[in-house]
Amino acid sequence: MPAPARRLTAQISPGPLAQPHAALEGVRNCVGCHGTKKEEMPARCLQCHRDVAWLVDRGRGYHASVTGQRCAACHPDHAGSDFQLISWPGRDSSAFDHSRTGWPLAGKHAGVSCDACHRMTFRVSPAAALSQRKTTPGWMGLERDCAGCHGDPHRGTLGAGCADCHDVDGWRPAAGFDHDSTGYPLTGKHRTVACADCHAGAPVSAGRAGAPVVPAVFSPLPHADCAACHRDPHGGRLGSTCSRCHTTAGFSSFATATFDHEHTRYPLRGAHLSVRCDQCHDFRPAAAHRDRPFATCGACHTDPHAGRATLAGQAADCAYCHTVAGFTPATYTVARHATTRFPLLGRHQTVSCGSCHVRDHDPAKRAALGTAAVQMRPSTACVDCHQDPHQGRVAALGDCASCHALTGFRPSTVDVAAHARYRFILTGAHRATPCAACHRDLTRPGVRPLLFGAAGTSCRDCHQDPHGGQFADSTGGRAAATCDHCHVTDGFRPAPLFDHDRDTRFPLTGGHTGVSCERCHRVAPGTAGRGVTRYRGTATACEACHTGTPRRGR
Repeated sequence: MPAPARRLTAQISPGPLAQPHAALEGVRNCVGCHGTKKEEMPARCLQCHRDVAWLVDRGRGYHASVTGQRCAACHPDHAGSDFQLISWPGRDSSAFDHSRTGWPLAGKHAGVSCDACHRMTFRVSPAAALSQRKTTPGWMGLERDCAGCHGDPHRGTLGAGCADCHDVDGWRPAAGFDHDSTGYPLTGKHRTVACADCHAGAPVSAGRAGAPVVPAVFSPLPHADCAACHRDPHGGRLGSTCSRCHTTAGFSSFATATFDHEHTRYPLRGAHLSVRCDQCHDFRPAAAHRDRPFATCGACHTDPHAGRATLAGQAADCAYCHTVAGFTPATYTVARHATTRFPLLGRHQTVSCGSCHVRDHDPAKRAALGTAAVQMRPSTACVDCHQDPHQGRVAALGDCASCHALTGFRPSTVDVAAHARYRFILTGAHRATPCAACHRDLTRPGVRPLLFGAAGTSCRDCHQDPHGGQFADSTGGRAAATCDHCHVTDGFRPAPLFDHDRDTRFPLTGGHTGVSCERCHRVAPGTAGRGVTRYRGTATACEACHTGTPRRGR
């Protein structure tokens, strides 16, 4: 019996399993991997190799690109306990095309050996936790971000986006870094300073052979003022703002040396800070007077308004409307404007000064307006600033203020009572009708004339005839059948002015007085698929409405 048993084993299994699968050895375990059908085997492989399944489900790694291939094509088993279970191209992992994993090895990564990256300390991916390899490196479980393999020399101060500054060709120099994109662009001599001169940290630990480690500090690095990096050669006598006298072009590149204008009777503010010293001061050795008077603006500046900027008939000082921050915008407020002959009300309060006080570039008027060429006393009439959208058609009704308020052109102040001034007085339901329903000019977009002359006064000018022309004439010698013969402006229904006894040839008497209109006046097809109630032409004979034999009473 022993000999036949050995022959049977050889027929069932082609050879011993590799060492990682040694626990699955034995005839009883075959279906655990092979299943009952050969095509089931890849799915069964993934049930055990959950790290591979996790990557395939997310489209990551090499195995996600070969999902249609049998596992045994690269991982043949039953080749002996010392078999490595991986069929490498060229029988060596170094010949493997790493780009097939979705992570091509470029730059300095191309020359790194496999085991330099594929080691236990770098297995930080969730796939590593699913792997059955707990003590051996394996090929899965690595992440693609820099922090998965490299320590952060910046200690989290610059975020996790290493590729924003560095590339795979080398850590130094940081090819993608641009100092001008930071909060402190380098100008002047700062451009030639070595990085370490500014970004040098303090020793934090011992390195090789006990040498101190001094990591570079890139952020946060104080740079609000020069004193953060430079020693004050003036010992604080001139304040801490070095830039008042110096620039990054060099310490000796300055206009006023150690002079600080804050120590004078006229500290420089606003736009005066950018004025060249020689525009106010005469530095010539023979100059007798180097300082200008500064009690008034006029001591240095000419009046750009040629005396036309007055208040209560007196020329106003520049400081009443302007500041040293700049000539424009003016500081003349709405409240101050209220003291003039044209107080700013409504929407006028939000209009820019230049919209009314326009510049006149006519050279002939410059002498009268001054170098600013600003019209200080513009017209106060509406039509001098605003285009008349009515083209003069409503001028007879008064000025703009008779229909509009300063809060806005729309809506107008014309209400039902004001409409009584016109030839069409609003009554009844017309009182609630929107203006645009009659004045169609209001519905056209863009700049347009609003003539308000197209609306008619007849009902048919605005309303469609619901009777299909039945009352378009005076057939039978009766009064003309106009809408207001039966209807009022309060509403189309009911028709309170209609009298069946007076207005028709069929007075309602007896039982007819309680019959609804619809019982006799039926709806007939009209134009455009709309039904029309027939009033004219309705038969008046009894048999036209009444048919059959009346029932006798009991």
